[in-house]
Amino acid sequence: MNRALAALAAEFPLINDLFTTRLKQSLAALAILFAVIASGAYAEIILDSEDLFTRAGPIIGGDFVMFNLAAQLAGTPDMASLYDLDFLKETLKAAHPGKGEFNLPWLYPPTISLLIQPFAEAPYLASFTFWVLAFGGIYLTAVWRFWPDKWAFVFILAAPATFQAVITGQNGFLTAALIALAGAFADRRPLIAGLAAGLLTIKPQLGLLIPIAFLAAGCWRAFLIAAVSAILFALLSLVAFGHQPWVEFAAAIATHTERMSGFGFPFYKLVTPFGFATMLGAPIGLANAVQIAASLALAAYIFVVWRRIKDWDLRVAALSTAAMLATPYAMYYELVIMAPAMLLIARRGAVSGWLPLERTSLIAVWAAPILMPGSSDAAAPLCASAAFVAFLVAARRTLAAAGVRFAIEETPAQAGS
Repeated sequence: MNRALAALAAEFPLINDLFTTRLKQSLAALAILFAVIASGAYAEIILDSEDLFTRAGPIIGGDFVMFNLAAQLAGTPDMASLYDLDFLKETLKAAHPGKGEFNLPWLYPPTISLLIQPFAEAPYLASFTFWVLAFGGIYLTAVWRFWPDKWAFVFILAAPATFQAVITGQNGFLTAALIALAGAFADRRPLIAGLAAGLLTIKPQLGLLIPIAFLAAGCWRAFLIAAVSAILFALLSLVAFGHQPWVEFAAAIATHTERMSGFGFPFYKLVTPFGFATMLGAPIGLANAVQIAASLALAAYIFVVWRRIKDWDLRVAALSTAAMLATPYAMYYELVIMAPAMLLIARRGAVSGWLPLERTSLIAVWAAPILMPGSSDAAAPLCASAAFVAFLVAARRTLAAAGVRFAIEETPAQAGS
């Protein structure tokens, strides 16, 4: 095999150069090509839309229509009704007559309305653009701080996960930045880390592992700031909006938990152990047991990594890849949360050498969202598999650094890799 590869390299030196010493530039070119094609296609869809709706049916901005409505209703008597699915359907149907049914539950705590109120002021498209630019800007700024390298920035900017975060209109950019900031600055700048963790209570299921990480590492100031900021955040929402939205929020979570056990739920869009198990045909009871076991194992994993490792890059990589797996409810459009972790692992490989199949795995994780969300009829759980591979990529590094012994070898980093 080596002799054949050497012969091909001698026969086609330019091609060999593109896939060896200039691999980074070659992959960056492919990433840019994807971004150009995807952005062009999305721009065409927007230009070809009618009354904010694409020819295929969905509204421009996807789930942002919910955030926009919630921003408009913040502080009004109808705010608590957001958690009533029938009210939501009728309100959105009245706002967009003849555009079909909106089956989008509102599952965010009232605290999020404190953040999204400004998005109610502008017309829908302008508000959606501001949404993407504001939260995308926070996310990209955090990423640049991790690795101020132009090629790395290109890979993140052009990543399919980034594109999915844009077109679905979700808040993945914000939650990704908050998790990364909470992990990266827990010791050095506890105020930033604590506030980031406190703000993450707008999507509390994604922050389950952060207190464990802070306690394991002895980051007491970050832990206390996170707790105080979360409490103050909740109290501020109580003062601003009253207690009824909180009552309805709790009821909506209970209802949604039942909905996740019923027929017709899009399990294939989940990136969690629960979603993985259901896609393989496991009954709901067994899938819940799998999720509980996985969540406990992930809590132990984070505790060990953050207790034993002082390397903040590896701590962030562990936290960012485990956060989504520790909850049963996390969707494919939130895979952007794992991107900073993959970036940090790539930097480690480029500097100190690659583990076997590490680059291939990173490329696969980067490209996987192109195929998402996939189909409910898929033979394998694509979304959950991609999240699990990303976790394994990080875990190979973090567990070895934490002293968990297994066969692991680095290969020398090549120039331009």
